[in-house]
Amino acid sequence: MRKVLTRWLLWTNILIAGSAAGWVIVTLRVLALPLDWALIALAFVLALALYTRDRLDEQERQTDRRTMPERTAWIERHGLALKWVVRGSFFCAAGLIALRPAALLPLVAGLGFALNYTLRWFPWRGRYVGWKHLPGMKMPFVAILWTLTSVITPATVYNCLWQSEIWLLAGAVCALVMIQILLNDLRDEEGDRAAKTLSLPALAGQRVARRVGYGLAIVAALLALPLVSLSVLLTALYSAFLLRRYRQVDDARWRAWIEGQGVIAAMTVFWLT
Repeated sequence: MRKVLTRWLLWTNILIAGSAAGWVIVTLRVLALPLDWALIALAFVLALALYTRDRLDEQERQTDRRTMPERTAWIERHGLALKWVVRGSFFCAAGLIALRPAALLPLVAGLGFALNYTLRWFPWRGRYVGWKHLPGMKMPFVAILWTLTSVITPATVYNCLWQSEIWLLAGAVCALVMIQILLNDLRDEEGDRAAKTLSLPALAGQRVARRVGYGLAIVAALLALPLVSLSVLLTALYSAFLLRRYRQVDDARWRAWIEGQGVIAAMTVFWLT
């Protein structure tokens, strides 16, 4: 049962999508904006569509077959159903954008980021690569995408984009999401080396990567102070704890706690406000 739940929760990316929605909830609560379920659902379905689409990319699966054969085999068996998940999620996103048309501009920017993330479209050292394959680009690239979806989009919809609190929160969320990505990169170091994806652990090793992660947690905590946001501060401490405790050999034990970072943040903000 545990394996089945893990596959459905993680490998169809429902938990990751929940984290994206969770960060929207944090944004709305911290900035004292209405709890807009259309924006929350929009973040969920877009993350579900984009991350599931990434799992279905054939070039990415070539590496995954070597490094994560069980997961890749499951994805291939359920490929048709997952394609329908992608289509259905994009369809739902279109309907939700129609309800919140002001969300379109930042989401188009984010969608452009996402679609270019794995697409191998420009030459680099004798081969074609995407943004994720350039040195050190994987972590900030994805974090900016999450921040556009979870912080900048709600701020645009509610016409408060130029408030200083927005950019403090955007910086904190970006730093915390980078920690989540870094934890995934610690797991995927071998696969990233095989795919020539120059993630931070692949470039500098796990010890340096963890130190960078601690630095990001400190940045997020410091940005939370002027926001007077205990929920962001606690999420920074939580993320630092994950960095300290996570080991690749125990990945199954920690996986849900890593991917659910935004869900934990949302639960914290509800608990504290």
